[in-house]
Amino acid sequence: MEKTSKSTSSGIPKGPRGVPAGLIPTIRQEWPGVGLWVVAVLSFGGLALRQDPSGLALSAWVLFATLMAGYLGSAWLPVDSVRRWIGADIRRVYGIPFALWFGGELLRILRGESLALSTLLFGLAILLVPTMMVVHNRAPWRAIDGLMVAEALSFLLIPGPSPSDPISWAFRIGAGLWPVPFLLGWPPETRRRSHLLFFGAILFLWYAVEFQRLPENPLIAGGPSYPHLAVIVLFLWLLILAGRFPDLGFTFRWTWRDLGVVALNLASFAAFGLPFGLLTGFIVPAASLPNPPEALIRWLAIYLFIGLPEEILFRGVLHVHFQRVLGWPPLHTLMLSSLLFGLAHLNNPPKVGLYAILATIAGFFYGRTYLQTGKVTTAAMVHAIVDWIWSVFWQ
Repeated sequence: MEKTSKSTSSGIPKGPRGVPAGLIPTIRQEWPGVGLWVVAVLSFGGLALRQDPSGLALSAWVLFATLMAGYLGSAWLPVDSVRRWIGADIRRVYGIPFALWFGGELLRILRGESLALSTLLFGLAILLVPTMMVVHNRAPWRAIDGLMVAEALSFLLIPGPSPSDPISWAFRIGAGLWPVPFLLGWPPETRRRSHLLFFGAILFLWYAVEFQRLPENPLIAGGPSYPHLAVIVLFLWLLILAGRFPDLGFTFRWTWRDLGVVALNLASFAAFGLPFGLLTGFIVPAASLPNPPEALIRWLAIYLFIGLPEEILFRGVLHVHFQRVLGWPPLHTLMLSSLLFGLAHLNNPPKVGLYAILATIAGFFYGRTYLQTGKVTTAAMVHAIVDWIWSVFWQ
């Protein structure tokens, strides 16, 4: 007789083979995500071994594969079982942040780099501060919550290298001030569902990347950065802790309808964006094209490290958060999140004004894809194709 699933002392329901219940069927259904993981790991491994055939390349390869498993593997994670397993056990809550921090420092030790205490503590704080904010999050916010968010963002925005031009200065000041109108303008009933500490944790991780406050620690020269990948994994972990992970639609199980929505929104943006870019001189044809293998690797990198993380942030998290808190019609919330997406590109030279306008229009169609499919991965596909076409055929 076949054994039924049962719960172990860890709190995670187990299937007949001792694996979390439902995990194997989900992995089979999420085969495109598994394929992405395999292709990414093999591509990185080949590049790493060509650059450095020593044992250090193998160590970087293992760390990359592990981080990517935490990143893409979240798509087939039994989230409800994991949340029950976490419970109120503080060791399990903070286990992921400490493990991510330890992995980065282990890479430095293997390379023979010196470990300054200030760098160690700063890197750990980047991972622990947003975790603590999510752990203590509550729906209504009080003055102490606002103070915590302000101090956490100041920790990132005030120190560090000074901006080199007025636009960069304005962008940094605006990053610190733009949440204020939302907080002050919200009526009491809105504040009761605002989840300010959760919102602050989102901003904290976003700003850590945007303002280059993460410690420098590339896995290989010219390759992805360990801290950037670690932040993506931490972000997904925090969404699980906060019970927000199901909102993402973080699945690679696409239907033909999903592909049709992707194609329609891609064509719709091209109808707006291409004439705008050409008429304003924002885009010009590229002088040369990359070879097919390089172009394919470029698309993979754009999807995994730009398109999908940004869509998780702006559509899967910020859009859904504003929708919950403000209670606006979906179209109004989409326009707000698109505007914020455009403003987030104000520090991207050259022609920052045109860049922000084009990014706002693009964000509208990315968000429209998300709303029509309920999947952040499809929005990321539109995003990645737009960025890939721009990087290959235009300059």
